[in-house]
Amino acid sequence: MRSSLSSIPFIPYPPIEKHGVIGNRRTAALVAADGTVDWLCLPDYDGTIAMGALLDPANGGYFRLGPAELLLGSQRYLDGSAVLVTTWTAAEWELELTDFMEGPQDNGSNGHPRSIVRRLRCLRGQVTCRLEFRACYEFDRAAASTTEGDIVVFDLDAFETTLWASFPLEVKGPSASGQIDLQAGHECCAVFHYGRNGSAWKLSRVDEALRKTLAYWEDWQQRLTYHGPRAAHVRRSASVIHLMGYAPAGSSIAAPTTSLPERIGGDRNYDYRFAWVRDASLSAAMLSTLGDTATASRYMHWLSALGTCSDAPLQVAYGVNGETDISERERFDVAGYRGSQPVRQGNHVYSECQLGGLGYLADCAWLFLEHGGEWMPEYWYLVRRIADYTAEHWREQDHGIWELHTMTHHVSSKVMSWVTLDRAIAIAERLDGGTPAQDWRQARDAIHEEVLVRGWSQGLQAFRQSYGADTLDSSSLLIPIMGFLPPDDPRVLATLDRIRDRLMINGFVYRFDPAATEGVQPLPLGDFEGAFLPSCFMLASALALCGRRREAEAVLDAAEAAAGPLGIFAEEIDPRSGAFLGNTPLLFSHAEYVRAALILAAGTGVA
Repeated sequence: MRSSLSSIPFIPYPPIEKHGVIGNRRTAALVAADGTVDWLCLPDYDGTIAMGALLDPANGGYFRLGPAELLLGSQRYLDGSAVLVTTWTAAEWELELTDFMEGPQDNGSNGHPRSIVRRLRCLRGQVTCRLEFRACYEFDRAAASTTEGDIVVFDLDAFETTLWASFPLEVKGPSASGQIDLQAGHECCAVFHYGRNGSAWKLSRVDEALRKTLAYWEDWQQRLTYHGPRAAHVRRSASVIHLMGYAPAGSSIAAPTTSLPERIGGDRNYDYRFAWVRDASLSAAMLSTLGDTATASRYMHWLSALGTCSDAPLQVAYGVNGETDISERERFDVAGYRGSQPVRQGNHVYSECQLGGLGYLADCAWLFLEHGGEWMPEYWYLVRRIADYTAEHWREQDHGIWELHTMTHHVSSKVMSWVTLDRAIAIAERLDGGTPAQDWRQARDAIHEEVLVRGWSQGLQAFRQSYGADTLDSSSLLIPIMGFLPPDDPRVLATLDRIRDRLMINGFVYRFDPAATEGVQPLPLGDFEGAFLPSCFMLASALALCGRRREAEAVLDAAEAAAGPLGIFAEEIDPRSGAFLGNTPLLFSHAEYVRAALILAAGTGVA
């Protein structure tokens, strides 16, 4: 039986930015600031939606623990870990909720436990607290429950889950609830566990699991060598990037969520629970620059063994285990975040043509090698494959970095094709006995010459979005970032000025002007979608390279302020309200943030 919004025991549709993320490098959960886990897929990132109240409060699963009164608290992470703390402060009491997923591991085991562990502690006064839980399979099949000793078993058809609490629960069908009064110094705990073996939990085990989880993150942070400006923000972004890795394979997801809208009430709602070559390559490259080359090594090893559904050596995106078919389906039986439909599962982009993504991979391989990564023969074979393909196909049209429906000659795709060949040549010259193919050099030089002629618009006084179209695109910022042209080139400086003049609202950058882009819904800037946070960070990188440090700092300052104490970046932001839009956290956003911060730091001589 479907519920009504008025009967749900948590705050419906909390702001996207009012969510922390916890995970164990197999899957991840979103925790709203009212204490509700409103998003979780099992057993993996792209698996069954077991808690989906974020997209459908009336019919999705959830797990709330906090004060009986519905309030949004404040959220932060413990040091550099993925242990989330939500705090509620009232005149007469104060509560602290600690959330984490049990013991992340970097090994390839897929049998690792997936448990959400929650500890609620009263810091001051006395307060009545509640637990509210509902298990649901993909929004439309509620779980059946049985009680076995001190645990509740929920049968979700595809698998079983268990719920344990340190205080009594009332169980009815797919739901469980309980109430407890806490006074200063007292605490209660609850654990949601994937699988049936959830009966061994007790308060002492919660403390031990927390200790081990904190130790894991502290140990991982020791790999990072960066201690320069904005170190806390850089390390937080690195932790988010690491969290979104899929340890059993070595892949990384673009985001743990699906269908959070790029415009409230719109239909630009996509499933990002998969591994994009572009996003994962950039994130692995950034971790290499921070001192973690092991992630890039596992990632390239994973890619080396993958097949493809296209004639390209790699497709745009894969399932987390390397699945080549991630076909998309639309659901109108799910409410969608604040009524934004359809809700999508799967993503059609896997079958698109996107030449530029290979450039991110080649750059990742080069940075891995440059920062001391142990080079393997299969990496060189992978680089040669993508370079050979690019040399042969760079003249063709593609869907571009933004995966637009219309295929054309996107300037940024040509630039990133140049990057593929440029980095492949550099790697060949670095390796003992490596010899770059002559056609790589010829194609690289031909791309450069063509982009300078056909990619530059004299009327626009900027590099254009695609050949023959006098439209701006923030992906032109890749030209100085990737070294296609020096940052002081007059054409680069002019393009920067045009982007700032025409693609910014209140200091945040949009991908392009939709009203001027062929094949895109002609809505004005700001209404088609939110400002794109990766583009904001790309602008900061380009400004820093051009010596305009104060402007670059301002871009990062504004984004950090929007992210708040959590330091989490979603896909987009509404510059007028400051509200986040799109899927969260976004791997692309965090990787571009790290790049911008490192470029700024390099300008100060501190790293």
